[in-house]
Amino acid sequence: MYKLTDNTSIKRLADGANIPADPANTDYAVYLQWLSEGNTPEPADIPLPPTYQQLRAAEYNLKSTGEQFAMQYDDQVNGTTTWVDWQDGIKAAIPKI
Repeated sequence: MYKLTDNTSIKRLADGANIPADPANTDYAVYLQWLSEGNTPEPADIPLPPTYQQLRAAEYNLKSTGEQFAMQYDDQVNGTTTWVDWQDGIKAAIPKI
């Protein structure tokens, strides 16, 4: 049996392998044969809605700690103020309570 995914690959449920939709792939050829025999794959999982934190992070362009460290490093190397400018933008966008 097979299951559709949220991209172009197909998941083989027997071993969890992801099969690319590539005509040159032998596993994909087996999948197409399985379909031609009248079989139907399981539908893809419905993606979960974004969390409140994810929505807020997207709204204010929040960055992970690693991304911030990279910005600080690049600023140090390049003599720029990208991280400070970004921080100032966040502080201006999010009102203090």
